[in-house]
Amino acid sequence: MNDLIKKTGMKKRIILTTIGIWVMAFSFGQNIRNLKLDNRQSILNDRAFFNFPAGANNVARQTDIMSADPNTNKETRIILDIDKQRLVFFARELFVTSDESSFFRNVSKDDGDNYKSKILLNKDTVTAVLTTPLTFDSQKNAILVNSLLVRTPDGTIFSIGAYINPDAFKNKNEFQKLSENVFASLTKGNRKQNFKARTEVFKILGGKKSFSIDLPDGYVVNKDASYDFEVLKFEKIKDMADTTWQSLTIYTGSYPSYFYGDEGFDAKDAEKINGKFLGQSVEWLFFKNAKKQFYLKEQKIPSDKIEKGLIVHMAMLGNNQIVITELTSLIENIKVIDN
Repeated sequence: MNDLIKKTGMKKRIILTTIGIWVMAFSFGQNIRNLKLDNRQSILNDRAFFNFPAGANNVARQTDIMSADPNTNKETRIILDIDKQRLVFFARELFVTSDESSFFRNVSKDDGDNYKSKILLNKDTVTAVLTTPLTFDSQKNAILVNSLLVRTPDGTIFSIGAYINPDAFKNKNEFQKLSENVFASLTKGNRKQNFKARTEVFKILGGKKSFSIDLPDGYVVNKDASYDFEVLKFEKIKDMADTTWQSLTIYTGSYPSYFYGDEGFDAKDAEKINGKFLGQSVEWLFFKNAKKQFYLKEQKIPSDKIEKGLIVHMAMLGNNQIVITELTSLIENIKVIDN
C-alpha cells in the first residue's frame, strides 16, 4: 500500500511539474509576443521608423580592417536578446521601384508551399507587404521568420527581415507574432531617394580636390569610407520586375584590388579597350561571360594629379553590354575640381 501511495504521489509530482513547465513556457511565449513596443528606431537613416521592444539596439555589422564601415543609407541591424534567444531585424535598401498597382502582385508571385504574403499596411503613401515563410531550417544560424517589403512615398522599396537563432526556434510562433507587431508599427521617414538627373560633388579623401559627376536620370550614389580609402557605389533605380542589373564602383586609395579574379576570370581573358578618364588615355580590361550574362570592365588608374600615390580603381558590372556602355559614358564625363 505504501509503495502504491509513493508511486501515485510521484506520478502527481511528475504531472504537476510537466504542467508547470508547460505553463511557464506558454507564459514566456505569451510575454514574447506581447512585449511593449515603445522603442522607436530609425531605419536606413530615416527612410522609415519602427517601434521595437525596450531591449532592442541598433548594432552595425562588424567589418574587417580591409572593408569600409557599414553605410547607414544602405543597411540597418536591430538586435533583441532574451537570455540565449536572439531576434535580429536586418533592413536593406533594394534600389528598385514599383507603381502601387503592381507592387503586391510582384511580391506575392512566388507564394505557394514555401511563402505566404499579405498587405500589412497601406496608408499615408506607404504600402508594406508581409511575407511569412511556411518551411524552416532550424539548424541555420539565422532563421528567417518574417520579411517585409516597404514601398515608400518616393516609390522606391526597401526590405526588412526578422531572423532568430536556433535557441529561439522553440518560440518561433511567438517571435513571428512579435516581428509582425514591430512591422505593423511602421511610420514613414523624412529621407527620400534622389534619382533625378543632376550633378553631384564628392570630396576626395578629405583633401583639396573633388569629383564632379554628371548623373543621368535614375542613379543613386552612396559613399563608403574607411580610414585610408573611399568607395563611391552607383546604383541605378529600376522596376522591381526588371531583370537588368548594373553597378559602378569607384575606389580611391592606395591599395585597390581587381574584381576579375573574384569573378572567375584570368588576366589573359581580358579584351583591351581604349578609353579616357580625366583627359588621359586608359586601357580598360573587359571581361565577359555571355552564357552567364555577366560583363565586367575595370582598370586601376594612377592619379598623382589628384594626390601623390593615389590610385583610382573603376569597375563597371552588368548583365549586358548596353549597361556597360552607359556606365562608360558616365565615367568619361567625370571631372576633378578644386574645393
